[in-house]
Amino acid sequence: MATLRITSDGDPYPVKAGDPLVNDGTNRLFSDGLSITDQVVDFTFKYRAGSNTSDPEDIVAGEAIGVTVNGVPIFSSTSELSVLPVSLNSAPSGFQWNTVGNPTEFQVDPAGGRPENGGSYRYRSGLFIKDMMTNSTFGNSSTYSSQQTFGGDFTRHNDGHSKIIGYAFDGYPIYGPYGYTDATDETSGITQMSSSYRQKDVESTGRVYTYAQVPRGSFVQDHEYVESLGTLDQHNGRYCVTPDYTTGTYAYFLTFTDSNFNNPAFPYIIGPSTREQRTA
Repeated sequence: MATLRITSDGDPYPVKAGDPLVNDGTNRLFSDGLSITDQVVDFTFKYRAGSNTSDPEDIVAGEAIGVTVNGVPIFSSTSELSVLPVSLNSAPSGFQWNTVGNPTEFQVDPAGGRPENGGSYRYRSGLFIKDMMTNSTFGNSSTYSSQQTFGGDFTRHNDGHSKIIGYAFDGYPIYGPYGYTDATDETSGITQMSSSYRQKDVESTGRVYTYAQVPRGSFVQDHEYVESLGTLDQHNGRYCVTPDYTTGTYAYFLTFTDSNFNNPAFPYIIGPSTREQRTA
């Protein structure tokens, strides 16, 4: 099986980043004093696009699980920290903080990313898609993004299906939020993909905090998978045909609770496991 190698400086440019969002490639300072700096990003992994094998691997907090087309590593929303950086609340045993569910605590920018110590910028949700859609600098940065658009949206093919916005390190492509209504019929129309996870109505045993004290969704464990609740499976993907793989491929999709892409839906990009093993 072929391998795919992606190298980058890790800078999100030409996609905007920081708070406020800018794409000048320099002034991306965050309120906690961290800033985005160039990195040496070099990933090699098996290329599985066009196939549909399954040997799931759990995602570990703090581990890169994919990379976007603008060269930014993708991490899960699960925080490596047990104590919140602002309120200093501690996670109970068996619970992990959700960085996307705590954007103020983790000072995530409006693109769904933030730099860690050392300046390594990471995406943890798909909010960045909003800038890619209409950012002509991004759109003209590659033939793939510029050769077809949907009403001026650089992230969609001319039939409305999302384009590839990255690759997971198990080798499967990551698409934006739109796919075909019938997964295996390209003539079935376009629909927004939806997560099959939901927030639990009642606090899990051992959570310690009530939803009134710490809002629902603040922990990764506040979510549960319900088969066929949405269009996607437990990994946030599905086997389907796409404009790029007309005979079918397994693929991940960005998920949101709204059609304006302001509110990411857990698990956001990939997770809590990948469809396949993430070894090269």
